[in-house]
Amino acid sequence: MQSEDPSLLLDALSQRVLRHLSATAWRQLFLRPVHEAMHFASVQGTLLCAAALVPAWSAGAGAQRDLEFLARSHGGELDPCPQASALVRFDDPHDALAMAIELQQSASEVRYQVGIASGECTLATLQLEGMALPVLVGGAVDRVETVTRHATVGSIRLAPEAFEPLKEAVVRIAGCMVATEYDGDAITATSLNLAPRSNAFLSTFAGLGLT
Repeated sequence: MQSEDPSLLLDALSQRVLRHLSATAWRQLFLRPVHEAMHFASVQGTLLCAAALVPAWSAGAGAQRDLEFLARSHGGELDPCPQASALVRFDDPHDALAMAIELQQSASEVRYQVGIASGECTLATLQLEGMALPVLVGGAVDRVETVTRHATVGSIRLAPEAFEPLKEAVVRIAGCMVATEYDGDAITATSLNLAPRSNAFLSTFAGLGLT
């Protein structure tokens, strides 16, 4: 991955922290020398981004707890300061797909745009009052957020590099309609439109190890 512009990384971090933490926390992080407040490292993985499109009254702590439970139950690392509703990193793209399927098939009033992308990004570990907050920025994070913004509500949109290792698993998803997007001859994204939830559907994923 090309080296990220440090000023852009800091700007992205600043906006995310302001959205999720207090102004006091922001000052403790960004009015100190950078080397004291945060450390940076490059990481690889598959990222899932979920963005809720709901009336204000229906989104809340319950929906956020559901996202956190799903992320952890599928072995994902949840970002504490996502730009959207959730940003989760996985070592295995199949785990990301499994969470996306369960999220989109859940019986909930909250509806999501969901995107998946793979690659390298920057892990910023923020030092705040004795706690370490791991926040992902740049690279694949920007990519998955872009993929998600163009996703149809209720579907799963995958960047090409994320879809490639999942081709065989996608073919075995019962009742799933696959739509491929192109720019000329190049594939730009693949969208999965899932069948309604049913016991047979869940049994299929249990057999694939995706539940």
